[in-house]
Amino acid sequence: MKLTSLKTYKLEVFFLFALVILSIFTLSGNGNADNSAASSGGTFWLPSTVMQSVAALYAVFIAIFILSLQSNRDSTNSIANRIKPLLKIVSYTAAGTIYFNGLILIVFSFGSFSEAKMKLLLISSLISMVLSLVAIVYSSMNLLSNVSGLKTSSEKLSYISDLLRGQEENPVNPLKQSEKDTQFCIKALEDENPEVRTIAAEALGQARGPEVEKALLGLLEDKNSRVRITAARNLGRIGTENASVPLIKRLAVDKDPVFRACAIESLGNLKDKQAIEPLIKSLDDKVPEVRITAARFLGILGDEKAEEALIAKLDKSSPELQKQIVLALGSSGSKKPTGLSSKKAAEALIRKLRNKDPEIRKCAAESLGKLENPESVAPLLKCLDDTNPEVRNAAAYSLGTLRAEKAIDALLEMLAEEDSELRITAVYALGNISSRKAVDALLETLNDSNPWVRRYAAEALAKIGDQKATASLVKNLNDPDPEVRWATAEALRVLDKQNSR
Repeated sequence: MKLTSLKTYKLEVFFLFALVILSIFTLSGNGNADNSAASSGGTFWLPSTVMQSVAALYAVFIAIFILSLQSNRDSTNSIANRIKPLLKIVSYTAAGTIYFNGLILIVFSFGSFSEAKMKLLLISSLISMVLSLVAIVYSSMNLLSNVSGLKTSSEKLSYISDLLRGQEENPVNPLKQSEKDTQFCIKALEDENPEVRTIAAEALGQARGPEVEKALLGLLEDKNSRVRITAARNLGRIGTENASVPLIKRLAVDKDPVFRACAIESLGNLKDKQAIEPLIKSLDDKVPEVRITAARFLGILGDEKAEEALIAKLDKSSPELQKQIVLALGSSGSKKPTGLSSKKAAEALIRKLRNKDPEIRKCAAESLGKLENPESVAPLLKCLDDTNPEVRNAAAYSLGTLRAEKAIDALLEMLAEEDSELRITAVYALGNISSRKAVDALLETLNDSNPWVRRYAAEALAKIGDQKATASLVKNLNDPDPEVRWATAEALRVLDKQNSR
């Protein structure tokens, strides 16, 4: 027999091996002649009762199996294939129990052994009956599900998986169309299989309504972490106002770091100010990923208290967390009306422009552009000489966002950079600043080798609005790149509109 065949019959091989071991143990004597067969005569009733009980239970199981085949609407072959693994396990357990207890009866009838071993065999007899009871009762419940028309766990899993595939393929949400499917998924949350509960929670994340929210909130206390994670994520996706307090409570006690990160993300998406304090506490979480997630969503919430907490943590954190705090400070400032950005945040970010880590310097340059603080212009201008091209690129972009006219000369010099990314950003920034001083240089970039530079140059000239760009733009209507042609045509339309006023 090949190894592959042995793998196919691994349950049969294990079953036979277990019976051989049990037989050897049971038949082995110990030479104690003082304990005759008569001394064990009073114990015959136990293994005999076990055999009869298991045989009776097995007969009930077979009856349920036959009833399932008759009552199920599917083909006999289909339902038999689904039930076959259960039948196999139950049959082996029942056969093993009856064999073992029969062996004990035979040994008791003519063997001689110590009282301790006799007690051990009787205890083993009871254990074998318990195993049979568990196997038969558990499997019978699954079969009864088929008899009563209910779906088994595997069928629920398959049905809800089809629903999720339907959600991906159709623009209209099937769960919103079918109340029956929504109710089915809510009911499936009670299934003992955590995979079923997880996929049902995922499907409900596409639905809406008080019942759905209540069902998902209940899952925050589920014993399985994957179920809790899915529920937390979907509560944030649905955007229910009632989810904040339960998520905050669970965040404080849950031991799974993945859940904590997911709960923080959902609280951030809900944009409930109640979440700010818990998220600030999460900046001290033991797990780095949780701290990073907390920093990111504190920035999204954009609260002054959150900003202060982020600044306080900035210099006491790992480089990765520092990077996230720097980005969060930029996000936090962008939520406020122009001119109200925190001066402290800008000062903290300006300090980070001198950090040894180029990634942190780049993030600081990006965030300063979002804060729109005029005091950031001079430090950002210095960054245009940074040794790292990504830092220079971020600084140029932010100077364009700030419309810093002081940066025009430096940005014009950047148009000569070999790195096309730097040229693209310089053109974009000059367009944002919209100074006529840049027109001649931008006209030259209409012939740049990089199509993105040519495209942004056309857009920048349209923003500046100098009519002398018209002739050069007309020539670019024949550009080989369709994106450049489109941007050029749009630029000419804008210039023509300005000229007709």
